Amino acid sequence: MAEKLLQHKHCRNCNKAILPDLKFCDDKCEGEHKEMMRKKRNQLLLLMVFAIILMLITVIPVYFSP
Repeated sequence: MAEKLLQHKHCRNCNKAILPDLKFCDDKCEGEHKEMMRKKRNQLLLLMVFAIILMLITVIPVYFSP
């Protein structure tokens, strides 16, 4: 027989079942998630800066070569 489950969502950080109106199971998970997202954002910005610098290094010599 199939068992009925209560309406629920999952915590964005640890994936535990939580009430539908919550996003995280507790404040610790919310803090960890915010820290992880901050690190990912910083990593993405660093990658973009590196890509722009690499493009400039490869394109600028083409325009200034005799």
